[in-house]
Amino acid sequence: MTEKDQLAPGMAEAIRTHENLSDSEAASFWAEGADWAPTEDTDYTGAAGQSQAARVYNGAASGPVMLYIHGGGWTGGSIALNERACQIMARDSGCTVISISYRLAPEHPFPAGLEDCRAALDQFRDRYPDRPFVLSGASAGGNLALALAFDAPVQGLVLFYGVFGDDFETPSYRRYAEGFGLTRARMQELFSLYDPQGAHATDPRLCPLKASDGQLRLLPPSCLIAAGIDVLRDDTTTLAERLTLLSIPHNLHVEPGVTHGFINRGRLVPAADACLTRAARFLADPEQP
Repeated sequence: MTEKDQLAPGMAEAIRTHENLSDSEAASFWAEGADWAPTEDTDYTGAAGQSQAARVYNGAASGPVMLYIHGGGWTGGSIALNERACQIMARDSGCTVISISYRLAPEHPFPAGLEDCRAALDQFRDRYPDRPFVLSGASAGGNLALALAFDAPVQGLVLFYGVFGDDFETPSYRRYAEGFGLTRARMQELFSLYDPQGAHATDPRLCPLKASDGQLRLLPPSCLIAAGIDVLRDDTTTLAERLTLLSIPHNLHVEPGVTHGFINRGRLVPAADACLTRAARFLADPEQP
């Protein structure tokens, strides 16, 4: 049986569909019908003084506020492309989700995007002074969320198939190097765009798996969700192994048969919405990962 034969229901159709859509078309297609939570478009002041867009999804409860950081390899992505994920987490948790934009490489390499995310967290904390905060992100956004959590205390982390290291020889990098959307070569290219000449290769804010045990002990309870068919799968499982050794509360889920970027494909892939509901349960009570 080939890897394609093992794709989850709807995944093959989702891959074919997404390949034929522009970013704007993709944002509209995947978000269709996902309008459960009232939204508000706003902004914040980025670390260089620039205006950055944000979107607030208002849940029904007064629990934690989730700051959500989109993926896109530090070079792309958008709030619009993550509409479904944020809608479902706001709907199913009842909490407030704030999806933010940030400066992108190569025009703005590391650590510009991370500094913007920190500015966003500080400013939205001022807007919601009596609410605890959770950090979340997908792919490169997961990288930014985890890096931010090392020195920005929060109540929890929700990380979807994050980029946590630069080891391109892990079993998942080798197994899925040439297919299923995100390739090993593309990830190497993205690192070179985000961190030209590898100037920050040893910095755990760039590669969180290089953090010391002491830094990892600063992390809050975490919900870790990985895609089973993804070059980045082992980044998440390796992070979970380290958290286990350090007795740091976390919940690991590897969704079988899905590829990188799957969480916004719920219109065609039932497993996507199921994983978002799993994350929402954690968001509603981060102390019980």
